[in-house]
Amino acid sequence: MKLNNLLRKGIAEMMGVMIFVTSIIASGLLVATGNPIRNIAIGGTLTLMILITATVSGAHLNPAVSLFMFARKSIDLSTLVVYWIAQLLGAYLGLNLGCMIAGTTVSPSTAIDIPPTGPVVGEVLATTVLILIIVRLSTTKREAIVPFAVGLWVVVASSFTLTGAQANPAVTFALLVRDNFAQHHLLIILAEFGGALLALLYILLLDSGKKNKK
Repeated sequence: MKLNNLLRKGIAEMMGVMIFVTSIIASGLLVATGNPIRNIAIGGTLTLMILITATVSGAHLNPAVSLFMFARKSIDLSTLVVYWIAQLLGAYLGLNLGCMIAGTTVSPSTAIDIPPTGPVVGEVLATTVLILIIVRLSTTKREAIVPFAVGLWVVVASSFTLTGAQANPAVTFALLVRDNFAQHHLLIILAEFGGALLALLYILLLDSGKKNKK
């Protein structure tokens, strides 16, 4: 069956995000808190989803990455909208699938009474570096290691951020739905998009430096 090219890309984004979020939700319910196996499982899942979807949609699997690519004019507005819809739908499906695998229902997590500063700063950093890894490796002919570098960053950054280095508005959206729009999830989503814009500024400065040398 032939599908519209943009629809094919949207389906790839939806499936990739769905399985990634499934791994986050299910491992959170099945693996003991603090167990490094969980971080490895999540990073490994993301690596595999990037490998699977890269040749179809470019493996954004992240609304912040898609926004960055739109700002860089790598994708047009219609593609951005389709990707965002697909990514959020995938996150919602992943939330429910993860709970189903773990044998439970979608229910709010226990609220953590901490100031939002730490989570927000951590997500800005995690998202900024995530996008810089993707862009710098892709533009220096090292695309083949992008999936592994991204997976490694997720594993590493999750160990020193209060949020577990979500670095992905689609992931945070799933948690937002789970927690009935409570806690600091909206601020975290803004922080993740802010990280994308910081990455864009940094890349523009690097590109500007190269032009000045010519």
